[in-house]
Amino acid sequence: MRSVKESAELRDHLGEAIRPQPEWWLNGDPRIKGNINQLQGNVDVSLRLKGSKDSGTLYFTSIRKEKGVPFTILRFKVICDDGSVVYISSDPI
Repeated sequence: MRSVKESAELRDHLGEAIRPQPEWWLNGDPRIKGNINQLQGNVDVSLRLKGSKDSGTLYFTSIRKEKGVPFTILRFKVICDDGSVVYISSDPI
């Protein structure tokens, strides 16, 4: 979430105060879809984001090719409700 909140391009599309979109039927918690399996070396999740101007869906996919090797990010992007796609940089600032 830190990379998402620090993305200037995403703030241009969604506005300030970007956060996971709460669901009323989960008592205000976000719904996160997908799987995280560190033993097999794959992470594939998506969740809705909400900002002050618009909303979108975050997609994150990462794999680890073999044991002891760091994960490689394959997909880290937000598709906004207006159809625009914003790729999130995972580089440390």
